[in-house]
Parts: sequence; C-alpha cells; structure tokens
Amino acid sequence: MKKDYDVDVLIVGYGAAGANAAIAAHDAGARVLIAEKLGAGGGNSAVCAGAMVIPESIEAAIAYYRALSSGTVGEEMIRAFAEAMVGIPDLLSRLGLEFTAGPPISPSFPSMMSGKLKQIHINPTGENGFRFLDGQVKDRKIEVLTDTQVKTLIQNPETREILGAKAQRKGQDIQLLARKGVILTCGGYAYNPAMLANFNFPGVTDYIFSWGSPGNTGDGINLASEAGAALWHMAAIEWGRFCAREPSKRFGTAIGYGLGRTKRAGSYMFVNKFGERFMAEDALLSHCKEQLDILRYDHGNAEYRNLPAFMIFDRTYLSRGPIAPTAQMLQKKRGGIVGYCLVNKIYDWSADNQAEIDEGWVLQAETVADLADKIGAETGVLEATIRQFNRACTEQCDSLFGRNKKTLAPFETPPYFAVELGLSLVNTQGGPKRNVNCQVLDHNQRVIPRLYAAGELGSFFGFLYQVGSNYPEAWAFGQIAGKMAATETPLNETPHQFHVPRLDRIDSLHELI
Repeated sequence: MKKDYDVDVLIVGYGAAGANAAIAAHDAGARVLIAEKLGAGGGNSAVCAGAMVIPESIEAAIAYYRALSSGTVGEEMIRAFAEAMVGIPDLLSRLGLEFTAGPPISPSFPSMMSGKLKQIHINPTGENGFRFLDGQVKDRKIEVLTDTQVKTLIQNPETREILGAKAQRKGQDIQLLARKGVILTCGGYAYNPAMLANFNFPGVTDYIFSWGSPGNTGDGINLASEAGAALWHMAAIEWGRFCAREPSKRFGTAIGYGLGRTKRAGSYMFVNKFGERFMAEDALLSHCKEQLDILRYDHGNAEYRNLPAFMIFDRTYLSRGPIAPTAQMLQKKRGGIVGYCLVNKIYDWSADNQAEIDEGWVLQAETVADLADKIGAETGVLEATIRQFNRACTEQCDSLFGRNKKTLAPFETPPYFAVELGLSLVNTQGGPKRNVNCQVLDHNQRVIPRLYAAGELGSFFGFLYQVGSNYPEAWAFGQIAGKMAATETPLNETPHQFHVPRLDRIDSLHELI
C-alpha cells in the first residue's frame, strides 16, 4: 500500500553529512525524515579512516584553502569553509563525542602552507564515527527509511520551490512531503561509469573501481540538475592506491586495494602492456594525482599507452606475505578496518597469496619469456626493463623515475608473478553548486528555494585536496545545511497542486547535460 510522509525537512542519503543534517534540523525544532537507498546507512563515512585534518587558525586555513582551490571557489566560500573546518573540535565537543588529537602532520601540499596541520581521529575509524552519529539519530527518534531511493524532486514550476520528493521503497512508489526543505547528502558518482566517462576519462572506466559505498551512483547530481541546479567540481576526483583488476571486476568494488604498499621495499615493479615501467612504484598514490601516469594518452596511436598495466614481482617478494592489505593487517595498524570491501567482508586477500594464484588473478611464470607472454608484452622489452631495474638496484639509484633507493631490490628469483592493476577511486567531489549556507544554486547563481546539499555531493574541493578533509567537511556542512533548512517558513500547500516530473525522466547522463 502506498504511504505518504509529511515532514519539515527531508534528507536524501544517510552518511555523516546526512546524519549531521538530521541532528541539526531536529535540534532546531524541525520534523525530520531520512531516505537512504541502501539497506543501511553509513556511505563512504562508515568505511573511511575517520581522520579530520584541519589548520591551526582561521588565517592559515583561508590562505591554504585559497591555494588549494586555485580559483574554483570564491572568497566568501573560502572563508566560510575555513571557519567551519577550524570549528570542528567545538562541534564534536557539542555533540558529546570523545576524540583524540594526534600529532600534527605536514600538509599534503607543503609548498602551499608553512607549518603543520592538526589531526583529529574518531577512534579507531569512520565506522565508529558513524556508529556514534547513528546513535544520536536514534536517540532523537528521527525516522530513517532504508531501501528507499528518491527518484525525483517535487518542484513548484512557478516559484521553483522544492516541496518534497517522489521515491520508491521496496518496489512501491511513495511521496515524501517536505514543508521546509530537502537536503541532498547522497554522495558522489564513483559507481556511475557514464558519469566517470563524461566528466573524467572516456575509455578507461573498465579499469576504475570504487573503494567506497556502492550507493554513490550520482543520484544527487540527477536530482539537483532536474531542478535546475548548476554543477561544479565535476572533474575533481580522489584516487586511491592500485587494486587488482580481475577480482574487482568480479565483485564490482576495489579488491586488493593497496598493491605494492604492504611492502614498499622489494623486488617488484609496475609495467605497462609493452613491458615498460612508467612510474615510481613507491609513490604515495592515495589522494593524489600520481595515478595519472598510468592514464597517459598517446595521441599518435589514440590509446592509453600504459593500460593495461601490471604489478610484476618475483618469488622473494611473494614469500614475504600478502601483496595487498588484509583486514588483520589494518586492524593491527589502525585499530580498525577501512574500505567498503573489507568493512563489509566482501573479500579478504589471503596471507600467502595462494588463493589469488589459484583463481588466476595472480599469474605465475617460470621464465621472463613466459611472464611476458602472460601479460602480452614483448620478451625483449620486458627483459630490458628488468635489466635496467636490476642495474638501478645495484647502483642504488633509479634514474628513470626516482624511486627511493631504500625500496629497491633486484628482480631475479623465479618463479615470477604478475597481477593486473585496477585504479581505485576513493570518491568524487562534484555535484550541485552551493553557497555558504549549503543552498543549491542555479546557472544564474540564484538560490533554488528550499533545496540544500552537503558532503561529497558538491564538495568544496575543486582542484587539490588536503587528505583528511572530506570527513570533517561532511560533519560541518551537514550541520549548516540542517540548521538552515530548519529556519525555512513551512509551506502549507500540498505537492498535488504542482507538476511532478516523471519518475524515470533522467536515466542517463545524456539527458542530464
């Protein structure tokens, strides 16, 4: 049977931003409803490391965020973002959350900021942080509708006001009336290949696998665009460490995230389809742009020269333990588990790599010629690459890519192994453009009445990203969105008076843009 809901504030998406928005709106006196399309809340927030990295002062924050944004946001937003981020400790204290301050760390871009950044951890990981927020939501008796996908917003065609939403819950259509406003906190588009191709890298989506929640399919982008929103920061994405492509294809999420990072030193290297190295294997990779080396485009041959790519290694490296992080390793290192795959127990890499060899995800070869054949490279090219690499090990100098000499070990002990690389995507930053009050803007920079957004959907970050920033951003701006929506004057009209777009109106990016 169809069931309608009549509340003040409707929140679409239940991660850290959605939970904070719900808490703030409720505490400001609003009746709140949360719609979450998956069977449980959390989103990327519940699988992240839980780090909050912020500058020491407002002045330092403004200067740093201005440099990072490189003109992608205005001065008013830079100041508002700086104030919100520096105010995170006070926010956590007001919510009653116990947290620890870690040792100050260097900024991700030290040339853009002198000094250190404060580091706060929701111990041990984001999973515990969301557990706290979920408890706060339950304590306030805020209703959460899981398995509920919002399909379209209900909008007054004359005033452009957002009146609520149409959704599907467990196969049934329902109508959600929001008398004060709707807040979109439903994440990015990391699981939407069409958007990844159109906004980023056409032709490589088969190599890209999300590290985060499968709920990030770009729903908020479709919803806001249909209501007339402008988009921003669509090309801004945060890469993670390499994963194993074949098991990631099978499970639909990044498997083996962190290849080459469990043991940075050793007899391994990254090679392309020709058998050539293309980057320093000890590169940081997480939340940076060094993965673009693998995406170098050869215009002459109209191809991504370095795809497919492989991590190759010898028996010595294999014998040192798992080549990808395991749940046990993360538990020991962090005190908790991160990443959608491991948090949700989808697949855990074996301790001796044998299960992955048996599956054929890790290829085994007795000779270099056999290894070259298995990865589709020319034997002579791969042999030359290995000779050069071993010479760099002997000379303790990687003249090609500058890999740290302490990580170099000769590639020489058969049998040899290869695993095809996939690109892990931590999250996307793009979405509807918003102002300092989290109000969504149209193409003329006008507010779309009663429509708000927070979190990774339309994040502040449009160019360079400081590690540990999206998580506190979700808390701070979720709170702002919730408070602002709760101050709206409630509407008395019912949505039946106005145009309700077809549920299937936007099914593809082609209709969106």
